[in-house]
Amino acid sequence: MIGIQACKRDHFSYQEQNRSVLAYEMMKEDTTLSIFIAALEKSNLAPTLNTYGPFTVFAPDNSAFRKFFASKGKSSLNDFTPDSLRFYLTYHIMQTRLKSSDFVQGPQLTPAGAGDFISLDISLGFKSNAIANGVAKVYKTDLEYSNALVHKIDAVLNPPTLSIGQFLEVNKDKYSIMIAGLKRANLWDTLTNLTDINGQRIRLTLFAETDDVFKAAGINTLDNMPLDQLDTLLRYHMVAGAGFSATYTKRTDAIPRAGLIERWDSTILTLNRQQYLYFDLAADKFINGIANFAASDVIMRNGVLHNVDKHLVFNSTIKRTPIFWYFAGTPNNSFAYGLPGISSSQGPAIRGSGRWRTFGAEGNPARDFLFFDPDNINDSMVTIIPNIRTGQYSVHVAYKAGGRGDYQLKYRDDLIGAPMNMGTAVSTGSNGNGTYDQNREIGTYLFATSGDKRLNFVCTRVGGFAVDYITLVPVY
Repeated sequence: MIGIQACKRDHFSYQEQNRSVLAYEMMKEDTTLSIFIAALEKSNLAPTLNTYGPFTVFAPDNSAFRKFFASKGKSSLNDFTPDSLRFYLTYHIMQTRLKSSDFVQGPQLTPAGAGDFISLDISLGFKSNAIANGVAKVYKTDLEYSNALVHKIDAVLNPPTLSIGQFLEVNKDKYSIMIAGLKRANLWDTLTNLTDINGQRIRLTLFAETDDVFKAAGINTLDNMPLDQLDTLLRYHMVAGAGFSATYTKRTDAIPRAGLIERWDSTILTLNRQQYLYFDLAADKFINGIANFAASDVIMRNGVLHNVDKHLVFNSTIKRTPIFWYFAGTPNNSFAYGLPGISSSQGPAIRGSGRWRTFGAEGNPARDFLFFDPDNINDSMVTIIPNIRTGQYSVHVAYKAGGRGDYQLKYRDDLIGAPMNMGTAVSTGSNGNGTYDQNREIGTYLFATSGDKRLNFVCTRVGGFAVDYITLVPVY
């Protein structure tokens, strides 16, 4: 299920290289890479590694090539044409410098020479013990030359040959229900083509269901489902970008002052742009609390395929991750309305002075605040919080107490809670120390759709405020 088309000769730069230590010339001195060097010469890729680059080369050693020959029923390089060798070798060369220190925990997608991907996984050991595509140990890393980084590996990597749609078609005896549904909903090209109408490379992740999974859910065909429902269902099984399973549960640090604990979960918006999948590494059922992977991280030319063992359908009880929004952390997402001399498109002065600015460090621990000081009621401050998911949330705000005004939080024309004095101090304890970290609940709100949301703090009694963060805690 893996492989790529051969690269054209003009894919790489062929400028003259004048610097003295070149990857190709230095690899020629390593006797354990002699077959790789011979393969580069036969495929006419050797001149590539004498150009400026930059490159990263995953170089299979001689033992790797001998295993590769045996797996293909061949005995030596003599049994391969130059084009067939180029097909494999191009996949091992990247047009970037990728150090082992840049490898991430769990699989990561890394663009290879022909625009396809290599999966790097360091979950089985240290970064010098990474696994490429689940088959090759990266056992010697960061051999650095003037135009390239070289990592030695103990297996030859097979490039992906199929798009997601082509893979489903090849295995249509297992995926006939999903294939028929995708074609009926006019989504087949989305999973089959390599580029979109603008010529951009398609990158998608499909959570595929076999016929057995559909039938276990009482679904023998998708032919009778209304088209709008079918489109929503199938897009719910797709995520934009090529995502590996380990990327769905990145560690989120605890934020004690906001009452948030350390987590290994995530909420990811699907291709229908409204519904989401929830992943929890600590749960018995990894996906939505009901499903696990039957197979995962299958690399395709246009993305990644996972098989799930239960039918996935969205419902409002699927968990969401809490949202922590630090105002001064992304000040270009906040805007002031009504301040004299301040444009509504003008971000606050960064750690500056005036009526629209960030400042710090205060409190323990030290932090920055976003300061807004209107001179009239109905002046307001808008902040855009990204990636809010459909559902109800309890909204909390933290601020610095003192002589402040009153503010009504709104989403569009809807009120969230009642006007609140943004200078009222509270006693020490879980809600703060009397000056900082008030962490007070404003109210609850049900967001009917997913996406980036503009929340508006409208002044109802004149006086400034200095806000630290806002949290949205899911309510079910």
